Order: sequence, then structure tokens, then C-alpha cells
Amino acid sequence: MTQAGQIATPEQLSTIGAKAAELISNGQAVGLGSGKASHAFVRMLGKRVREQGLKMIGIPTSESTARLAREVGIPLGSLEDIRHLDIAVDGADEVDPKLNLTKGGGGDLLREKVIASIARRYVVVVGEEKLVDHLGMKFPVFVEVVEFAMPVVVRALAALGASATARKTAEGELFRTDNGNPLLHARFDPSDPQLLQPEILDQKIRNIPGTIETGLFLNKADEVLVANVNGTVRTLRRRGL
Repeated sequence: MTQAGQIATPEQLSTIGAKAAELISNGQAVGLGSGKASHAFVRMLGKRVREQGLKMIGIPTSESTARLAREVGIPLGSLEDIRHLDIAVDGADEVDPKLNLTKGGGGDLLREKVIASIARRYVVVVGEEKLVDHLGMKFPVFVEVVEFAMPVVVRALAALGASATARKTAEGELFRTDNGNPLLHARFDPSDPQLLQPEILDQKIRNIPGTIETGLFLNKADEVLVANVNGTVRTLRRRGL
């Protein structure tokens, strides 16, 4: 299932962004994801708002997405105003055959998981290079943590078999999420059998005091729109839906 070395082009991202934007109907509250594919969706959604008069309200998962949404004319709301989202569209770093996800490469996993939790329909947009046989093959498990507890969490992750390091900025400073928290990269050996049981691994990490959230998004995606290298888009649906 892995599509190694095939990175989605800007044209493919625009195609998948347009496909996702077509899913939005008048009057909907929409979760706006982060990352390249999600931002392609936001741009195409803004085009529908401007050119077709689409009436909707967006809830962004990051400050960067909020800035882009304002630039392209998407009206924004807040979680104080909206109890549920009709649909949320977001990207992912990895997608396994059960449509479980690894997320957090952009540093927005906590807000993204909050949005996913209140979305009646959760759609993921990716290039086919993001499809993997199991999570953890290409990306670490991202873990947002309380800064005070970071050494404790790093040692606990080591006890689980992961090499955990804090993300740094290009200037070598400690990276902080939009929530002001550090982000750990917990790298497991791709052959580690724990990766074949992500539900158990996720619970083990979440049980570590100081852990705020993980980048394992399990049983959340209803559909995954995949941009193929040949320019087409295919839809994967979670079994049972």
C-alpha cells in the first residue's frame, strides 16, 4: 500500500482541494484543517464563497489556517458559538488501511483532534504517498506535552521503546504549538509490534503524566480523498460506514 517517493504536486493538491470543497453545502459549519492539502481545500472553498455566494462558517485548526481563511474570504466562527460541525476537512501524515491516521507534522494535532471530535463527518485529504501499511512507518508519533513534564514523558516513552526528541525551530529554539506547548517526536522502530496495535499504544502514551495529546487519530476518519499521481482522486471509506 505504501507509495514511497511520490509526493503530491501543487496541481494534484488543487484537484483534491476542489473535490473536497464540493462537499460543502450552504449553511454548514465547517472544520478547516492544517497542512498543504488542507490549505488547498481552504483556497478552493474560498473560491466557492467568492464566486458562488456559498454561505458557511469555518472553524480553523491553526493560526496559519485562520490567516489563510481570512485572506480567501471565508467567514470564521469560534467554538463558543458552534456546538457541532457538519463536516471537517483535514490532512494527515499517514493513513493506514483502516483509515487510522498519524497527524501532527504541522504541529496542530491538539486543535485538529478537538475539531475532529465535534465533526459529524470527518474527511481527510492526502496524496497517495501518505498511504502506509501501518502507522509509524514514515513518521514518528507526535506528542504534545506540558513543558514542565517533558523530561518525564521522554523517559517514559523510552521505556516504551521510542526515541523521543523535542521539535526545534529553524533557529534552534524549542518549538511551541499554537497552544504554547512543546511537541515531542516519538520514533518507534517501524517493525515494533506495538505499531500494529495503535489503540493500545495510544492509551499507553496518553497515560503518561504530562501528556496532553497524541497524533494518533484512530477511528475518526469517515472518508479519505486520495490524490493519485495520475491526476485522479479516489475515495476510501471506513469499513462499516
